[in-house]
Amino acid sequence: MAPLRSKKKLAVMAVITVIVLLVAVPAVYGVQPDNAGVLYSTYLDWLQGKPVGLAQVNSILPHNVEKAMLVVVDYTSGDPEVLYKGPFMSPMVKIERIPVGTKLKAVIRDGRVSQITVTKYKPVQLLVIVSAREYWGAKFIEFTPDKPLTRVNVRMPLYRDGVGESIKNLGKGFQVTINSIGTMYMDVKILRLHSVLGATEEIDIDHEASLALDSFSQSVSQFGGEPSPTGWECTGAVTTPFEYLAPVPTSNGEMKTVYGHVRYNVELTTVCGYLICRNIYILHPEGIEYFSKIQTGRDPGTIPWNLDKRIHWRSAGNEFKVYFDRSSNDGGVYLSTSVSVCFGEVATVCFSGTVDSYRKTSGSKPVIKVLINSWHGGRLYFAPYSSRGNYYEVYLQWG
Repeated sequence: MAPLRSKKKLAVMAVITVIVLLVAVPAVYGVQPDNAGVLYSTYLDWLQGKPVGLAQVNSILPHNVEKAMLVVVDYTSGDPEVLYKGPFMSPMVKIERIPVGTKLKAVIRDGRVSQITVTKYKPVQLLVIVSAREYWGAKFIEFTPDKPLTRVNVRMPLYRDGVGESIKNLGKGFQVTINSIGTMYMDVKILRLHSVLGATEEIDIDHEASLALDSFSQSVSQFGGEPSPTGWECTGAVTTPFEYLAPVPTSNGEMKTVYGHVRYNVELTTVCGYLICRNIYILHPEGIEYFSKIQTGRDPGTIPWNLDKRIHWRSAGNEFKVYFDRSSNDGGVYLSTSVSVCFGEVATVCFSGTVDSYRKTSGSKPVIKVLINSWHGGRLYFAPYSSRGNYYEVYLQWG
């Protein structure tokens, strides 16, 4: 084990050393001289045994803009931390590579497929902001830092708000301030459970389970004003942990739609550069606190044609679990909820729009347990997947 660790350390050091050397030739590697300091800082942290890595963030814009500033904010460990603020480029930023266990990985050796145990790392969550003359955009991204250096491409949205230079911003340079101004709660559809006569479903989630939910942002004049309830732009799907564990048993032909009471942190981020300043409000989902509502209806008792049908035989027992572990996860919208909510006493912030949950997450996925109380035939069909990936619900049908 010790030699393996030494090899890993040598590999990490080799990568970082090569990058540091390439700073002398920024045109070759794409690292600007005024961004090179982060490489040395990461190298020094690594020598002290800190779990660090590097990420190069390449933002892709739909069209050219003038006087563009870029901001990269780290949300991985709780409170947001500004990693980069400055001219628009592809900056290298220092990230945390926090080990959270191990996982099996399939590899090909000598023409054979085998499995090896590799380190599993905590996913990194970054917010990327572009602020330019008359345009702005923001987007959350998530990735797993499996390697010491990760390159991520971000297709940024751009929204026109007409904000330009102001003489009042003289001397401010590149500045970013982030203030948490409160908490907003939304009741959002997160899961759906099915049942047929004799077979019950329930949720089986652990403390690491999560679901991806919409985040939002909105630009407001720096000289005052509150965000519009209908002016929010979707800022990407954000992995949101379950903070409440309950089975929600569903039986006797019922179908239950589960709503989660989702806690959103409301932040005001002020971005200044090139005499242009903006106030950007962020709605960031932090946790699913509890199940706020259960909507009950009748289950169709059949499996839609576009789902991947499987069989659980009577001889296999009266209980099984369905894991949404298929790698081909299309990440599409799972459930949509119309929400209208406000918070605040001094400054009121309201949201009115649609919040989507997604068939993806960078954390552990929900699990559905199926319990069979009485058999109606020798097999039970179940369908956990669409033809393109995870579905997060399990249709049942006797056969």
